Amino acid sequence: MLTGPEERLLTALASVEVDRNLRRDFPPALSLPALAIELGVVRSALHVPAAALESKGLIQSIKSNVIGATRRRTVLLLTKKGLELANDMGVVHVNGQSAPAVFGRLSDIEALQSMLSESGIVTLTGLPGIGKTTLARAVKYGLEKESRRFGWCTANAATDLNLIMKSWTKISFNESPELSASRLEEDFIYVLDEAQEIHRRHAESIKSMIQNASHATILVITRTPSIFSTIPSAVRYPLEGVDIEAASKIAPHLEKKRATEIAFALGGHPLAIEMWREGDDLPTPETPIAEFVTSTVLSRLSTSSVQGLDKLSLEPFPIRRNHSLSHQTVDDLDEAAILKWGESGFEAHHLIRNVHSAAMDEMTRDSIHSNLAAHWSDIQGHEARAFEMHHRIASGQSLDLELANVVSEESESAIAATLLSDALEKEDRDDLRILAANVAISRGETNAARKIASDIEEGPDRWKIDLECARMSGDDNECSTIEKLLLDRLPDSERASILVRGAIAMHDDRLPGPLDPELAIRLIKRLDQTEDISSEMSSSLMASRLILRYIVASGSSDVIQAASLRSSIVQILGEDHPRLEEIDLKITLRPWNDIAESRLSESIQGTTGRYSRLKKIHWGLDLSSPEMPQWLINAHDAEFKIEENKYRPEHRRIDAFAWYWSGAIHPDDRIRLWAEATRRLRAAGCVKAASELLDEIHTEIRSRRR
Repeated sequence: MLTGPEERLLTALASVEVDRNLRRDFPPALSLPALAIELGVVRSALHVPAAALESKGLIQSIKSNVIGATRRRTVLLLTKKGLELANDMGVVHVNGQSAPAVFGRLSDIEALQSMLSESGIVTLTGLPGIGKTTLARAVKYGLEKESRRFGWCTANAATDLNLIMKSWTKISFNESPELSASRLEEDFIYVLDEAQEIHRRHAESIKSMIQNASHATILVITRTPSIFSTIPSAVRYPLEGVDIEAASKIAPHLEKKRATEIAFALGGHPLAIEMWREGDDLPTPETPIAEFVTSTVLSRLSTSSVQGLDKLSLEPFPIRRNHSLSHQTVDDLDEAAILKWGESGFEAHHLIRNVHSAAMDEMTRDSIHSNLAAHWSDIQGHEARAFEMHHRIASGQSLDLELANVVSEESESAIAATLLSDALEKEDRDDLRILAANVAISRGETNAARKIASDIEEGPDRWKIDLECARMSGDDNECSTIEKLLLDRLPDSERASILVRGAIAMHDDRLPGPLDPELAIRLIKRLDQTEDISSEMSSSLMASRLILRYIVASGSSDVIQAASLRSSIVQILGEDHPRLEEIDLKITLRPWNDIAESRLSESIQGTTGRYSRLKKIHWGLDLSSPEMPQWLINAHDAEFKIEENKYRPEHRRIDAFAWYWSGAIHPDDRIRLWAEATRRLRAAGCVKAASELLDEIHTEIRSRRR
């Protein structure tokens, strides 16, 4: 006979597919942290049932490589005897999922399932660690057996509307809250977990989306107070402690009578019950959870573990084991049931984090933030820069603009927007406002950008932001008005830059295909405005102007003009300049034939750098479409799979079109790929191209419904 915890652990292991002929690179689902998450318990709660199963010869515990982990981990494997028992018990479900372990919540499960049986918003509220997520997963498991479909998003400080829509629908159009709400389907149940973690920079748009989705069924899981716990149209379900009788099942390491006493004293709080250890003082009835955590749980920690928890409690996002605390500290905190593990790393359980950080005085908190800023400054990578920026802001240091620029260029835009919002609360600086507004523009949030810029003094800096917002909105009249203001006020060198860069943006903001004759005329008229200020232009800007004229002339088959322009480009850049070689190649690929195909293949093979290769591959796909050669498709697929963290504007555009061409190549996955291309085109400033592609997506969707 197996105890309840043993049976649940056996079931979880039996549901994981694994090649038992290989003794390396096992799935993460077999590791102790992942199993704890799956079963809804802390890691230390697995030790007793795991030891019991191993003593019975049903499982074996080994140290092995785990897919995606940087070090060897302990994994649990079913033995042949264990597999036979699992089959005899029929514990592996058809869908490969085992039921979440939930105790003392039967009435809560039934009540919540009833609420989610029809459209509407339900908010599930309660203390941290009370079991809100575990309850929701149990409800999800039960409703999925009734063929209900779910979208699930677990939020953090960097979660924005775009991420939620991508998690819920697998497609993100980077649209307004109202349009995003309209994408939700009536026969789905959408879950937003840890909603209180969402930063105020993103919270309003997410709340607006939820409120506009009256046709959908949405479950919001949040602590109180939060912006999401007061949605007027929502039905609120406050979660209390579990039934006292369930205490012994929650804490199998305790004798039943003692578990009942602890549960009664702690108001049935599941996480607190799991954290109590023999030797701890018995809490008095109705002991506040925060007091129990401070006086009992944290008092057991060593000095080094407390210092580690000090740091961990102030980190803005989950961290990786090798980026901060020592392995010993992590193991000690994990053994004390303090850590919460996830795909992106670990963090302190929110109950512990909130209690511990609240107990710090301001001077202590500032000192820890300063030390963490120095710590992260020594670590390479854009993730470390975001952590460093957070801690410099939180410690009250004046933010270095160079660091803010790096984070804005290299981090996820939601993280950059969050951190810049925090920075502006500490320092009211125009340079940070300009940066924050430009990040908002890159995210397609023109209203947010205008609001941020509204506190900048009227003048060129603000007008440049307004100009980009007008372009994003497709308001040509406003663009013309603002451009006139800028051209009247700026020196010649900056006027020339606005005119030339604007022309390049107009040329690039379109889907692949021949250059529209009307657009070509508009481009030339715009470039003509720079002729009287050529003396103030840099050589790079002059070359850019000539190259664009060269592209237009070649596209219009004006051979004489193209030859003359090429000679002028050579005088500035030289015959062997890479920019000229690239443009020459693109032009000589027309018309597409065997000679052009051979030349492109040779050029791609001799090109270093993913983005340079992708650019040439895209030219070939454009010119050969719809009869694209297989070698070119294979070349694009190979480059598309490579992840490269570069965030310059031209790289964003090339990445966006990589998603576009993948959708053109692979029709079965076209909608998802083009939806992502649309989002990336907007982020790259190609708003018209994104709008055109959105029309193509809707056409594709309609064609599939016929």
